[in-house]
Amino acid sequence: MQSVYYRNLGASQSSYNAALQCFRNRARSFPISGPVQANDLTDHVLNDHPEIFYVGPELRATSFLMKTSVFPTYLYSPEETAKLKKQLDATADEIIASLINDHQSDYDKVRAFHDYLKSTVEYAFETLGRDVARSLSDMETQTVIGALLRHRCVCAGIASAFKFLCDRIGLECWSVQGLGNGTLYSGRHRWNIVRINGYYHHVDVTWDLQYADSASTPNYGYLNLSDEEIGRDHTWDRKNYPECPSSPYNYFRVNNALMDCRAQLETFLYNSFQMEEEFIMFRVVRGSPLEREINGCLSDSIQR
Repeated sequence: MQSVYYRNLGASQSSYNAALQCFRNRARSFPISGPVQANDLTDHVLNDHPEIFYVGPELRATSFLMKTSVFPTYLYSPEETAKLKKQLDATADEIIASLINDHQSDYDKVRAFHDYLKSTVEYAFETLGRDVARSLSDMETQTVIGALLRHRCVCAGIASAFKFLCDRIGLECWSVQGLGNGTLYSGRHRWNIVRINGYYHHVDVTWDLQYADSASTPNYGYLNLSDEEIGRDHTWDRKNYPECPSSPYNYFRVNNALMDCRAQLETFLYNSFQMEEEFIMFRVVRGSPLEREINGCLSDSIQR
């Protein structure tokens, strides 16, 4: 399946193909042509192929007679790479066997992978702001190895793992490279776009992980959002990714937990208490009357 980025490359698609073949064969170099930059090209190839976890962040490019060759680095020896691939495949198979079955909807599968990564990954906060990785363990935080084998990574590792798992069960998924502007962190960021029953949605497991009180506390603030919804604190080069004009499979919409008035909220709380729900989650509709009064009425509504 060709990525949007690949299709947008035009005449430079041959450079993408050369890079992909080089990485898969652990070759010494690959040629590039046209306006594409080596670092951008490499980032997108690895975003599209999280199973290629063994390519390092450092590239060396040389130009001669109007021809540019790019020399990648590899994080592991061929023997180490083969061993990690075997471990990664076995881990993914185990996760899928325990979480996924033929009776689930695509929404259920997406939520299962979201919940698994949120509950099993520790975010490597100490690596934030580093422009250069200091060690192999630092570099692994950027890959599927950090997420699924080490259980410690940053947003790039989580996004890679989410796509890796979706790819293995045939769910269309993209790893998005952009910027996040939040209260905990602002800067370069990675998340995903996934297709559910023909509709594309944004999924940011990292921010649901970071904004939860603990790994065991569920959080679905960034599960299945539209472009407009996630665009309030995320930016990305939209021409490189599928459009997400709506969010019919947003967690709160699916679970009838979008609140726009106090009466609706109190009914929702009452029913949740009756069901003895361990956690009660809802979202206030932006621009609704409830948005203006939620801070003053929530405690009173719970007491009532």
